Amino acid sequence: MPSGSLPYSTWCYVCGKDNPLGLRIVFRAESGVVVCEYAADDARQGYPGRVHGGILSALLDETMGWAPALVTRRMCVTAELVVRFVKPAPAGRLLRVTGRCVDAGRKLCSTEGEVRVAESGDVVARAAGKYAPLSEAETADVDRLLLYDDETLRLFRK
Repeated sequence: MPSGSLPYSTWCYVCGKDNPLGLRIVFRAESGVVVCEYAADDARQGYPGRVHGGILSALLDETMGWAPALVTRRMCVTAELVVRFVKPAPAGRLLRVTGRCVDAGRKLCSTEGEVRVAESGDVVARAAGKYAPLSEAETADVDRLLLYDDETLRLFRK
């Protein structure tokens, strides 16, 4: 699996740099694992001081979705996402989200991920997912819309 900064969009809720309501996450690949970091502000809370579970789920979904895309060299869509919330995720604290592909099938890829408090290493959520790779043509259509900061990491363009 390649290493470096992953491409992003302008519109995506999770990675869209121009989405005023989005999270504006920067994803990177590190030794076979997709990683991002995020500190939720007060607008992303459920209960006071706790990151909303939907935000954690979105972070896990996107992080785990990149993992099979790097393995298959095709963009993927979520077929199944199962999240286990282990303990409250503190708002305002840096969270580290990781995702890895554990099986890359032709029709479905299996992944796993977790969210940890960066400072303490405490696990706040774990997830498993299944992702369906898009066709080469569909991947090319999406890739034409992606932006790359790291020109050496051309995932889908030949």
